Formats: sequence, structure tokens, C-alpha cells
Amino acid sequence: MLTTPRRRWTLVGLLTTLAACSETITATPPVDARVDTGPVAVDVPVVDVPPAPVDVGVVPSGIGEPCESDGATFPPTQGSCATGQLCLSAAIGFRNGYCVAVCQGTRCPGDAACGRLQGFPVCLRTCATNDDCRRAEGYVCRPAEGSTARACQVNDAPPGVRPDDSACFTAGGARPAPALARVTFTGANGDASGPRLDSFVEAEGNVAVHPTNGHVAVSYISANVGGQIYMGTSRYPGTGTQWFGDGRVTDPTLNSSSDPVLNYSLDGVLRMTFIGLQRSASSQVTAVHVRVTESRDDGSTWATPRQVDPNGVCPQGTGGICDKPWILSVPGATAGAPTVLYLGYLAQGARNADLVVQRSDDAGTTWSPTIRLAALGFVGGVAVAHNLIQLAAGSGGLVAAAWAGLSVGDGTGGGADSNARFGSPANRVLFRRSRDGFRTLESMRVVSRTTDSPVYVQPPVALDGTDTVHVVYVSGDATGAWDVILATSTNGGETWQHRKVNDDPESCALHMLPSMLVDPITHDVHVTWMENRFGEGAVAYARCASNPATACGRNEQVSDRPFRLSSSRNPQIWHGDYNGLTLSPQGELWATWSDTRTGSPAMYTAHGRARPAP
Repeated sequence: MLTTPRRRWTLVGLLTTLAACSETITATPPVDARVDTGPVAVDVPVVDVPPAPVDVGVVPSGIGEPCESDGATFPPTQGSCATGQLCLSAAIGFRNGYCVAVCQGTRCPGDAACGRLQGFPVCLRTCATNDDCRRAEGYVCRPAEGSTARACQVNDAPPGVRPDDSACFTAGGARPAPALARVTFTGANGDASGPRLDSFVEAEGNVAVHPTNGHVAVSYISANVGGQIYMGTSRYPGTGTQWFGDGRVTDPTLNSSSDPVLNYSLDGVLRMTFIGLQRSASSQVTAVHVRVTESRDDGSTWATPRQVDPNGVCPQGTGGICDKPWILSVPGATAGAPTVLYLGYLAQGARNADLVVQRSDDAGTTWSPTIRLAALGFVGGVAVAHNLIQLAAGSGGLVAAAWAGLSVGDGTGGGADSNARFGSPANRVLFRRSRDGFRTLESMRVVSRTTDSPVYVQPPVALDGTDTVHVVYVSGDATGAWDVILATSTNGGETWQHRKVNDDPESCALHMLPSMLVDPITHDVHVTWMENRFGEGAVAYARCASNPATACGRNEQVSDRPFRLSSSRNPQIWHGDYNGLTLSPQGELWATWSDTRTGSPAMYTAHGRARPAP
């Protein structure tokens, strides 16, 4: 469940800045200046009558026009907008800026309507179609919140296509790009959730492979016809093509659940973390807990889920949430010692938004207090909220986390401008490492470049040896022109080198929901993602050498059938917030994702090899 931090104060500056200068703007037609002279008399001179004015319609107000502003990104200032207006900048998600005016107690100009933006009343440019709305910059025409009018707003489902809605590239033709061959993943895709008869939507997949016998487990969010949402799992026995979709996990005390993540420990125990939610009749979250459970039969049956978060960490009642847990296991310090587990997540209340991690030294029986990795605040001069954590482990007590930092404006509270999630130069991708199991922490590092515009997508992280770190993230803008970037550090995160993973000729198409791992034998980095460079949806793959100075390999196709790819959160076409990729000790790659090839979201898998069979 992707949630952005609370937004109650993001545009407060709009109200305070314009409280004293807001005014009604009207366009009054000029008075007809002709003089009525009556009949013309002999010897009476004819009065010189000026021509009638041309009907120019509504005078453009400048609302919705591009703008620039100097200084801090928040609170917004007039910048290059007209008097009485404010410039919403690209740093909070408005590509090339967007001029607005506050409309609390005042009327909007004739070419604008009073709608609500993050809960605050602002004038937005009215429109009839998308063509009225700076479409090429990621704005679309849709009903304004709190108004019956249609207005130009940031597209909440960036399409990643040309301005005329055509595909970015063709395999030959007018905009040529090389077709993607299926080389590493050559067999038919597995239908992991197909055997299920108790759900009709499956999305947000994760995958894990048994450390010795080759069995594979896939988890996902399931929804049945009665509206119940639970965590589903499917298993593959290691031979043949048949998947078994018989695993089911529900919260023991709450009425909903979300965000499943799987992990096999070296002893063959399969674990899942997820969040349990209590939802009201209107879907308002009133309670939430982070859960963990385990299975010893590859996910066919599960133990009763247990609470991980300490009491008081996850808010009860409206006003906060715990979100996006991620689990990781490592062997105990000595032979026969219990498995060590790490679990990270967002813990957000009315006055805080902390990214935390907990550790269990006894295979999940007990858990440490929360260890705060990051808190809402300034990073490099920009206020960000932290979420979407992923974890990685090396030898000994070496562990690390990577996550996304979303630009939130002035940094005085727990809010965020959700438009920034589609890409903003003020967003950050962040990294933090520990050499003793998160007991102590090294400094937080910024992974993304100042020239990047990170999209609010989970950044997978992998450790290779003592000091080599790989992080993958997405960078782009509100049009959906999103690229996959691989950042590599050879000095533990102090400095980074960057490579573009997708090999499109230019930035145009969607490339989203990357998964990544590093092969400990060859040290190659393997990356999968979803994309639509040729119009239809596909899952793609690239192999990148460990050396950050070497370009990533030619992109390949993973999926064996096209589907509709969308960045929308509409449950009928939603893919989830992450995908899965894992590597067996024998060098087998397993990828999983949710697509709509049969009309509704369902889980699919692909099987390939990272290296020749032993």
C-alpha cells in the first residue's frame, strides 16, 4: 500500500502569502465608444466614429501558465506569475511551474475555476480536453476536486508516450529502436496465481527461492469478490510447470492487510512480513501493525502472524500509519546459532515520520526496539519524508538500507505534495550502512545526482563484498519519461557512479518498478523492470558488469505476452508498488510481476540462468 506522508500543510503558504493581496479578477468588455449622431443634416459635419471593438472573449489571466521562481522551493512565491498569483515549482512536482491564485472568499478569473489542491482552494485553468493543458509537459484535463469544472492538473497516471499518445519507439519504422530479444528468460511465463479460485485480483508480487532444493515461493495481494483483501502465496515444487496457489495469510485481529514481502533463511524457513490494517466502512485506516509469519512447507501453510512493532510505534486511530515493511535474514554469528532477522518500515504519526529498522537475534521470537534510520527533515537543503525502504546484507554484521526521500515543502510538519512522486529534482534516493547489525549507523548518503529527478519508487540495494554497493532507482518527470538508473559505489557509499540501465535512444517511455540483485560469484548486477517503449507493456531485463565504468548490457525481454502497462493506482489495472527478483545458489534467476494480459491483474513468473548450471 503506497501512501504519501500527510499533506495538511504542504500548501499553507498559498493561504498565508495571498491572504492580504487576493482579489477578484474579472474581465470587463470595453464600452462601445461610438457616438449616436442621429440623422445627418445638411451642412452639419459628420462626427468621426471609431470602429466597434473586436470581441476578444475572456482575457487570459495567466493561471496555469509556466513560471519560474527564485530562492527556496517552498513556500511558493510570485516568481514570474502575474500579480496576486503564486508559482508552484517543479521541485514540488509541477513541471516547468504552474501559476495559481488562492480563491478563498474570492472569485477566479474567467479562464479558471476554484478547485482544491492538496485540500487548499486555488484557481486552476479550465479546459475542455487534454489539448488545452500543456499536455506534453504532463498536465491533463480532469474534474477539479471540490468543483464541477474541468481543470488542468498534473496527470496522476503518467503514460510515458509521445504528446500525440503514440508509442515512443517502433521496432523499425519512423522512430526505430532495436526489438528486445528473449535470451536469458526464454521459456513460457509461469502463471503463479492462475490456480487460485478464491481471488480475482493479484498484484504487488515478491519472490523467494529455497536455499537448497530449488523450490520457489511468490507472494502477492489478493482480493476476492466479497471485497476481502489478504496475502496470497503460490509455490513451485522445483520441477515441471505447475504452480500451486494454496497459501493464504490474514491478519489475526485486523480486517485487511497489504505489502507482503518474502524471505527464505538458510535453514529453509520461509518468512513473510506485511502490514495488518483496520479499515472503516469508508476505507479510512484506524489501526495498523507490522506483522511477521513463517512457513515450513514453502508457503502452503503459515503460522499465526505476530506483531513486530513495539506498542505505541504504529499510530492507532486516524492520523498516521506504518508502511512498506521489508524483511531480510542472515545466518547467526556461529554454527547452529539462530537466524538473525532485520525488518525496516515507515512509522508515521501526526507529528513524526520516521524510517526505522528492528533486529531479531532469535529468528523472530523477540525484536529489538526501533532504530531510527531517518526522520522527516532537510537533506541537502531540501525537506524530505522517507519511505520505501529495501535492505541488503554482507558478511558479518554488515547491513545497509536504501530508500526514497519525497520532497515535502518547508519541512515543518508531516506533509508532502503528492505530485512530486512522479519525479522531482528535490526528491532524493538515500543510503545508510551499518557494520554491526544496525546497532550503530554510518552517515546517511545521497545516492541520486543533482541532475536527477527521482520518481517515488522503491530503490533496490545490494552489497558485494565489503565496500561495493549497488542501488537502482527511477528518474524522470510527470510525462512518464522515466529511466532506470544504476548507482554504484566502491567505497561504501561515500561516492557514486551512475549508469542508465534501459537502452532506449531517448528518454520518453515508462520504465518502472525495478528489481535488482548482485551475483556473489560473477559479481554481475541483474536488473528487471516494467516498460512500454513500444507502446504495449513488457517486462525487461539487463545484465550490468560490476565495474561502474562499463555500460549495462543490451536489454532483453522477460514477459512472453504483451499487456497494458499503467502507472495508475486503479485496482483494476494496478501492478503494485514493487516486483520481485531472486537468485538461487545454483545460479537460477526467478522474476515475478503482476500484469493484465488476461484483463485483470495476475501474478506471472519467468525463469532464467545468471550463469551456467554447475
